[in-house]
Amino acid sequence: MLSAAVGGACVMAVELLGARMLSSCYGNSLTAWGSMIAVTLLSLAAGYLVGGWLADRSASARPVWLVVLSAAALIAVLPQAGAVLRVCRDVCGLRGGALVGSTLVFSLPLGLLGMIGPFVIRALARDLSGLGMTAGGVLAVSTLGSVAGTLLSAFWLIPRLGVSSGFRVTAAVAAGAGLVGLLLCAGRRGIPSVAVLLWVFLLPSGATKPGLSFVAPDGTRMLVEALRDSRYGRIAVLRKGAYRLLVVDGIVQTGLAVDATAMSERAYLLDRYHQALIPYAFENPNERSALVIGLAGGLTPRLLRRHGMAVASVELDPAVIAVAREWFGFDGAVVAADGRGFVESSETCYDVCVLDAYAGDAMPAHLFTVEAFRAMARRLAPDGLLVVNFIGAPGGDAFASVRRTLEAVFAETLALRTEPGEDVQPITIFAAHRAIVFNGEWRRELDGFAGIDPVSDALVRLRIAPPRGRGRILSDDHNPLDTIRAAEALRWRERSAENLGDIGLL
Repeated sequence: MLSAAVGGACVMAVELLGARMLSSCYGNSLTAWGSMIAVTLLSLAAGYLVGGWLADRSASARPVWLVVLSAAALIAVLPQAGAVLRVCRDVCGLRGGALVGSTLVFSLPLGLLGMIGPFVIRALARDLSGLGMTAGGVLAVSTLGSVAGTLLSAFWLIPRLGVSSGFRVTAAVAAGAGLVGLLLCAGRRGIPSVAVLLWVFLLPSGATKPGLSFVAPDGTRMLVEALRDSRYGRIAVLRKGAYRLLVVDGIVQTGLAVDATAMSERAYLLDRYHQALIPYAFENPNERSALVIGLAGGLTPRLLRRHGMAVASVELDPAVIAVAREWFGFDGAVVAADGRGFVESSETCYDVCVLDAYAGDAMPAHLFTVEAFRAMARRLAPDGLLVVNFIGAPGGDAFASVRRTLEAVFAETLALRTEPGEDVQPITIFAAHRAIVFNGEWRRELDGFAGIDPVSDALVRLRIAPPRGRGRILSDDHNPLDTIRAAEALRWRERSAENLGDIGLL
């Protein structure tokens, strides 16, 4: 029964760790999770068949412990398999690569773990009259082990130790169980298997370490300053010239000047960071308040506070808050909570609500429903403004659906793309119960421009027309946003790789 419990725990640990490993190359998307779940189930099915066939040919318990040790050895080398995942991505694309890569990397250790159950049932079965109870007991113990492996991996192993060390601990647990069982079965003849256990601990981790540097496609050298795993993603801090970047699951979330005093609002306005326009939607921004949902490195709160606005932030991941404070100099008020839960339970009203919540390239779909937008509208002053950061194609169904959902709640919407064209890009959507106009005071930041300034020009050239019947209203009952946006999320990851190079190693 020990081997069944350990096998069940290791299966779930490998599945969760594998999904996190895939996310660094393929994003924390339905594609990555669907590939990992499918490979896990197919590998277990194959393991059950092969294990059952072999169990009928051996009455000894020794083979099951050899299987456990073999699985441990393969799990131990999984951190070195990142290169395989990246090659599969380059050859097969993001969607096909996720399935092919997870099959090549994870199917064999998962298949070996699947072989354990039939061996245990065969070893414990005494006669046919008790076979059902024996099989049921083994499956129950294995399932309880899976529950333990899931909880330990999600709440302790990944957040505290990270992916590479998580695989090593999983391998060590499996190797320890296999070693004990083999010694009990074989006595001194099992002593050589100690080498397997030692090998597990002595293998290099295969993890990227702070201090590593690499060259981006534009020739700029980038330095990895910090790495941290949390319950929600892998967080990396990169130094690129005079800027520091916050990267979650391989996608840049924030870029800030290393010298915070050198941060120029002019630069963000000219770079079409449209959230910098928020203060210019009010005559007296220093008398206004804002709620920012999704902190990242704290760029938006900084820009708003420069205009005297009182800013409160909500961030789901405490690790992101810690990184923002430690590496990006964020010193504002922030609450670690789910954005929607915070909005629905709050009694405070704000003049601005900024929804900028992402984990890598994954969107928290529950924040983009008509019910969520209504909750945000209730927290706004009568002339308040909701600002949504959306990453997608301006002509895509996902953007059309989000805008239609906003139009079901607010009287006016205005959407601005970041660049000309229809490629996937950040889109800023403003929504209010009033006309959305900007007062043009940014011209004070843009000395030296004659005629129409670039910001005013961008407000005209980059405006996105309403979808006119396209898209659907997203609700808590029916919200296919992840599905209709899947191809765009993969394209955004491709664009990130084009700009920064292969940061999937993070």
